[in-house]
Amino acid sequence: MKENFLVFLIALIITVGGMPFVIKFLRQSKEQAVIRKLGPDHRAKAGTPSMGGALFIAATIIATLCMPGSYQSWTSFTWTLILIVAVGSFAVIGGIDDALKLIRHADEGFAFKPKLLAQTLSAVLMMLLMWALKVPFIITIPWVGPVNLGIFYFFFLWFWLVGWSNATNLTDGLDGLLAGTALIVYGAFTILAWRADNPSIVTFNFAIMAALIGFLFYNHPKAKIFMGDTGSLALGAGLAIESILLHASLSLLWFGLVFVIETLSVIIQTFSYHFYHKRVFPMAPIHHTFEKMGWSEWQIDGFFWAITLVLAVIGVNVIG
Repeated sequence: MKENFLVFLIALIITVGGMPFVIKFLRQSKEQAVIRKLGPDHRAKAGTPSMGGALFIAATIIATLCMPGSYQSWTSFTWTLILIVAVGSFAVIGGIDDALKLIRHADEGFAFKPKLLAQTLSAVLMMLLMWALKVPFIITIPWVGPVNLGIFYFFFLWFWLVGWSNATNLTDGLDGLLAGTALIVYGAFTILAWRADNPSIVTFNFAIMAALIGFLFYNHPKAKIFMGDTGSLALGAGLAIESILLHASLSLLWFGLVFVIETLSVIIQTFSYHFYHKRVFPMAPIHHTFEKMGWSEWQIDGFFWAITLVLAVIGVNVIG
């Protein structure tokens, strides 16, 4: 418990103390977010620095590595390395995406195919790493039990990492929305990891939760900085890999139901408009529909956070 308190404190101090310097640097460098022309009127946010996720992900990794327990045994080293590589590799992908947006002064960075290729390469890296570290290629299905997927494990891993990283990326459309919901879901997985006697995941999660709390000081409405794809892709990849390591993959569908709904709203909207030239929602992702209805960002945040918290409380009392 003492180690977890220390890792929490280190990550919090790095994020809270370092963010003003990051904001100042990005403003001076004119590295500021480009607001999408389509959608609700967010012109007031123009000029807000982005890529804040780079600091809170770095704070998470640094704080985790500061704890000897994260690598003093082969098992703890294995879990810590997998977590850091998953989060770090997707943060790099997001960072390149953010950088391209800034260089081009456009609201789109990576094209779809190059971005998917980069995510696929990251999934391959994770597969090779897990194979080298002898992590069993098994998923646990409720009411069925452990299932060895063999070579098909790669396709599951690819789908899970790409799917969840993009789901959290789609959710990151309002100040504080993703940071708050991700904080709650990581909290739920911390409890599952503690029950599963996996101190490495518990330590890592104390770090990332502290970093998210620190980031929320600057990201709540009206945000002083955005996390960018650097943070949003990494958060989803982290949750995906944790659910796999804890043999609780499908539980993420429950804990991360808000992310699922956000993604489904985009899929449904795209399908409906492409084939029938009709929109099911006033705007997708669905949090923008609430904006169209006149809700403030604080109201939307509070509503989505509350839903996630209820799901988390129910989930940790039913799962495991």
